[in-house]
Amino acid sequence: MNCPNCGKPVADRRNRCELCGQDVTVYRKVYRLSNLYYNKGLEKAKVRDLSGAVLLLKRSLEMNKRNTHARNLLGLVYYEMGETVAALSEWVISKNFQEEENDAEYYMNLVQSNPNRLDQLNQAIKKYNYALSSALQESEDLAIIQLKKVISLNPKFLRALQLLALLYMKTGEYEKARKLLVRASKIDVSNTVTLRYLRELNSLASGEGQNGKKESADPAAQFEVQTSYREDKPNVMAYVNLVLGILIGIVFVYFVIVPGIRTGLNEEFVAKQRDYSSQIAGLNASIDSLESENKLLESKATELQKELDSIVIPEYDRNMYDSLLTAVEEYLNYTKEATPEGAIAIAALISELDTSGMENENAEDISTLIKDAIYPTAAEELYKQAKALYDEKKYDEALPLFQTLVTYDMSVGNYVYYTARCYHRSGDGAGAVPYYDYVVEHFPGTVIARDADELRKGLQ
Repeated sequence: MNCPNCGKPVADRRNRCELCGQDVTVYRKVYRLSNLYYNKGLEKAKVRDLSGAVLLLKRSLEMNKRNTHARNLLGLVYYEMGETVAALSEWVISKNFQEEENDAEYYMNLVQSNPNRLDQLNQAIKKYNYALSSALQESEDLAIIQLKKVISLNPKFLRALQLLALLYMKTGEYEKARKLLVRASKIDVSNTVTLRYLRELNSLASGEGQNGKKESADPAAQFEVQTSYREDKPNVMAYVNLVLGILIGIVFVYFVIVPGIRTGLNEEFVAKQRDYSSQIAGLNASIDSLESENKLLESKATELQKELDSIVIPEYDRNMYDSLLTAVEEYLNYTKEATPEGAIAIAALISELDTSGMENENAEDISTLIKDAIYPTAAEELYKQAKALYDEKKYDEALPLFQTLVTYDMSVGNYVYYTARCYHRSGDGAGAVPYYDYVVEHFPGTVIARDADELRKGLQ
């Protein structure tokens, strides 16, 4: 691993960096935990437990965000579930962390090499959002038509399969809903939404037999989903081993160390055994209570309309998906053929994109990544154009360009100074004063600060 302080490689058997002396014991444990979660996520992904894999891989990245293997695998899992935007987001971040010998570049090129396929995936996202809006407005027929188109464009779009199955359940077409849910379970065998819909579907189907009579009392008998994930049960052997350890310790003390305190040790052992027995009894009682509560909950069928109303994607997030995907596509094209004009276009696009309200937790990271890569090149080209217009005394035309430069980076004094000069020379002294003040305050001792101070005094 590399030292988190200075970046120098640290030998496997050393707990301190030889260059800066940083203690890397905790970092090494964190990296090992990250790799452990990655390996478990890989095992889940191999048996198509995609939901479980996503949870484990996210934990791996929480431990080490630079674990490119985990991030690339998370992107593949998202892509397999039909989440193209999330997959591209992970690969772009991975490419930023490791530019050389990174499989993320191969995955992005594989998606980008087929423009028709990429356009289909983009259209599938748009049609899904439109179908979701129609479903929320109770236009089930229109939503079903759109979702069929979505699935034809992206057969592995898991959310589209689930929503279409839910609409079929609402309209009473249970067999069609069952086929879609079985298809969704083959994509992700332990997805909780799919399994919940299957349970509700079995409950509805069992209550609508011929002549309106109830046919089967056990919904699980009609459909059973085999998964690779099982909930952990209480480990009784741990308590047994603990009791055995106490027994061995008592016997050892009884025969070797303190023969004279036999009675006291026996009483202590009996007390501890009683405590552990009461704990086990309490755990068993808790398990019985949970099982009873689970059976009670399963006996109540949730209304389908409430299920539909619960699926809400913020309007802001839906509207920004297209802009985010377009920005990522433009940035990928720019990395292949970088031009100043391309940088300016991408900078203008990303500056209008506000990712603060989006659901995707990586949206802001992607926006920051693109800004850091694009803004310097775009600013350099825009400054040349703005300065040329300023020198030609075309202050009204130069002012918008300098204002854009200020939004990109206010740490460059000339950007702020010439913005003030354009305001001043255009006859707007009030507009120039805040920029003069900023130059004087943040760039003291420079030529532009002295000029700004004198010009500001002349306006007062």
